[in-house]
Amino acid sequence: MSRKQLDFFHSGSAERAVAPPKPVAEKPKLILIDGMAMLYRAFFALQRAGMTSRDGKPTGAVYGFTSALLKIFETYKPDYLAAAFDSREKTFRHHLYPLYKANRSAPPEDLISQLDAVFELLAAFDIPLIKIPGFEADDLIGTAARIFQPECAVFIVTPDKDLAQLVQDGVSILRPGKNQNELELLGRSEIAEQFGVPPERFTDLLTLTGDTSDNIPGAKGIGPKTAATLLGKYDSLQNIYLHLGDLSPKNRLTLEEFQPQLDLIKQLVTIRTDLQIDLTLKELACGSPDLTLLLPLLNKLELKTVIGRLPVVFPKLMEHASLEASMHDGPDSPLAAAEPELRSPRTGADYGVITTEEGLKALINSLQDAPRIAVDTETTSLNTFEAELAGISISTEARKARFIALANSSLNPQSALELLRPLLENPELPKTGQNLKYDILVLKKYGIDLTPVGFDTMLASYVLDPEEKHNLDDLAARHLGYKTTTFEELTGTGKAKLHIFDVEPEQLSDYACQDADLALQLEEIFRKKLEGEKELLWLCEHIEFPLVSVLAAMEHAGICIDTPHLEKTSEAVGKELELLTEKIYAASGAPFNIDSPKQLSNILFNVLGLPTKKSTKTGFSTNVEVLEELAELHPVVASLLEYRTLQKLKTTYIDALPKIVNPLTGRLHTSFNQFITATGRLSSSNPNLQNIPIRSPLGKEIRRAFIPSSPDKWLLSADYSQIELRIAAEISGDPQLIEAFRNREDIHTATARVIFGSDEITPDMRRKAKEVNFGVLYGIMPFGLSKRLNIPRSEAIAIIDTYKAKYPGLFLALQEIIETGKKDGYVSTLLGRRRYIADLNSRNSNIQKAAERAAMNTPIQGTAADIIKCAMNLCSERLRKNSMRSVMLLQVHDELLFETTDEEKEPLADLIEEAMIDAAIICGLKNVPVEVDTGIGKNWLDAH
Repeated sequence: MSRKQLDFFHSGSAERAVAPPKPVAEKPKLILIDGMAMLYRAFFALQRAGMTSRDGKPTGAVYGFTSALLKIFETYKPDYLAAAFDSREKTFRHHLYPLYKANRSAPPEDLISQLDAVFELLAAFDIPLIKIPGFEADDLIGTAARIFQPECAVFIVTPDKDLAQLVQDGVSILRPGKNQNELELLGRSEIAEQFGVPPERFTDLLTLTGDTSDNIPGAKGIGPKTAATLLGKYDSLQNIYLHLGDLSPKNRLTLEEFQPQLDLIKQLVTIRTDLQIDLTLKELACGSPDLTLLLPLLNKLELKTVIGRLPVVFPKLMEHASLEASMHDGPDSPLAAAEPELRSPRTGADYGVITTEEGLKALINSLQDAPRIAVDTETTSLNTFEAELAGISISTEARKARFIALANSSLNPQSALELLRPLLENPELPKTGQNLKYDILVLKKYGIDLTPVGFDTMLASYVLDPEEKHNLDDLAARHLGYKTTTFEELTGTGKAKLHIFDVEPEQLSDYACQDADLALQLEEIFRKKLEGEKELLWLCEHIEFPLVSVLAAMEHAGICIDTPHLEKTSEAVGKELELLTEKIYAASGAPFNIDSPKQLSNILFNVLGLPTKKSTKTGFSTNVEVLEELAELHPVVASLLEYRTLQKLKTTYIDALPKIVNPLTGRLHTSFNQFITATGRLSSSNPNLQNIPIRSPLGKEIRRAFIPSSPDKWLLSADYSQIELRIAAEISGDPQLIEAFRNREDIHTATARVIFGSDEITPDMRRKAKEVNFGVLYGIMPFGLSKRLNIPRSEAIAIIDTYKAKYPGLFLALQEIIETGKKDGYVSTLLGRRRYIADLNSRNSNIQKAAERAAMNTPIQGTAADIIKCAMNLCSERLRKNSMRSVMLLQVHDELLFETTDEEKEPLADLIEEAMIDAAIICGLKNVPVEVDTGIGKNWLDAH
């Protein structure tokens, strides 16, 4: 056993009072790592990356843990360091409370299999490993922090909130951030701000709330907010019990019932700081890694990136020439073999620039027999209506590309494009590219229809893992080991920035050629991955890739806006806001800036004395959720909510839409995004049309402003009826749900009959059933339903229980989705679209519950996304085959909007309805009938 591998197994007691050493003037840094908690976090954070060695052994947890270690060494340069781990034996808490951690599932096998490698790494880094039978890592850290705090500045590295109770002057927490290598420093003030209580009151907070992850019960109904509020008012748990008579009847009764458990729970949640640890600072002193142990181990684990970082993190290792030589000597040396190779795509590549018509004709002739070509355009702007072409790069084989320079060359741009037209428009020649929609739109401006889309690398990356980064720079680095030239590196920045037309053709050529070349290389990699997942390949080839041209056509067409109508609406809303402002001032007793959260907070919580609900970094929150909770306490809050709604719609849509009408076309051109949402849903931007309220009066007036391009034309709306509930019925196979849809019943009325056991359904009963129907798909809990319906929690529980009893198939299916997601690491739509959800196995119950809600909803919402995308492709294809003049303009949620003519409006309605129903069947709805509602009008509102 290494000198630093300090496993303390004592036969006697591990408890003693520790006399702290005398403080010193300048304190060195001591880092204490919560080993198992950090390892768990690394495992789940990197689970979906599927990191394994060549022999198939998982390495993600080791990699994440080691990366965190390097970050600690690099950023904090500790003088002393130790890692504490739990022992396998039962702890004193199990003896106090046999149900302690009884709800914990066994650690994943893939995590357990990496433990030995982590211990070997700690030994190679010369980091002590501290364990004591009967005590947890938290207790070891707590004791070590108290022993050494007088001599050191102590930093505890942990994602576990429970250790917040250890924070004091000289003891801080380094909590991992969203990115694996980020560490957030939490001192006394940060703890108080985040949790509502200072560190010395944290055990009181945990006593009241309990800890579900450890199966420790708290006071029933007392959550973190209530507990923090009580402790803020009465300072301590003891003082709260001295003032039980001052509390609300509900809280008083709860705390009285909880009092017999008080001492036990406090013992369970309190971290011990008085253990017997025969450990000296000298034993924790940081040394250099033992490369004779470390490098072979890292190579065995194939952690090349880690080895590449060693000279940066430990620069003194490089001071010895013999060591440096041994690390780099020959291609088989440890470091040389392991360093990540980020190289330029230009190195060794055959890139060239075409500047003459003769050269262009020769290039085109050489491409006649190409099986497919990669295309990329270089332009002056991201706005495709303003963009001017600087050139086009083309590649047909890896490491080889040509750039056709349309600026700074002897080529006439229009003549060159005419020569290229047969190639670019050849329907038998598939086009490959990164974000091809942009290139299609740019070329549309020049009258060229770039078709067909054979492979889009951005969308392939998105389908393989929707939550990865999909830009070309990241894809090239991650999959090809390339460091690409960025646009800023090409043109410069600031005052020295060059216009793209002023960049030398050879430099621009290298930059442009890399984009076409990389797209081709990435296609080969992604195609192999997709061929191993046939469902995902089908999704790309039949849904995502064909949709690119459809969306480009919609964006190019745009939609007309009734600007005078919006101006009148803006004027009317402005007057309403003025009246509301005066009403708010009168109720508040003084004028103030309603749009200032700080001033509004002062009015609500200081002037009017309303209870605070949520803290932020700058004070108390005044967001919509908080205002809704306060609405019953003071009439001014209802006015504030109405003011917020009107102001948001006025600024976001009513005033904004006329300003973004394209002056060249006179139309509004929104952008449809295929690669943003995790579920596969399309989103829109500039403007975001998904957030226009459908049912509010003002939302309706905004929709009224969307009109056809001429008075003799019409808008046709086609909307799936309750598609997500139909998908839920299909996935679950629940006979009652399916039967209701087959009988064409109103599903909310049918559900109301099931829940309330009555044939006489009132509007209020239907409303409650509707909330339950949709709430179930999002994993709604009794608290959420009671809040949404403004009913007692007991009634919400009864409604949900009845729903579960009547539709058992649905709930079994939702639970099966969660269990499958926990096992596989992802959930799927009916077509096989995946969403990876690592947090399904989180130790944090709140995070896990949120992940479960996402898992339940994703197959349903994701299938709806697949269906609407498939419908758009079918509609576009059938419009083209029937040579119709009608065009598809917008997609919002489950609705499609078309512009049509008098002669085509009726056949169009039939064609669209049939295509949308066919799309649902293609995407997996075999047993549940689908209905499409269509409408025609002179504006979007009337059509819908």
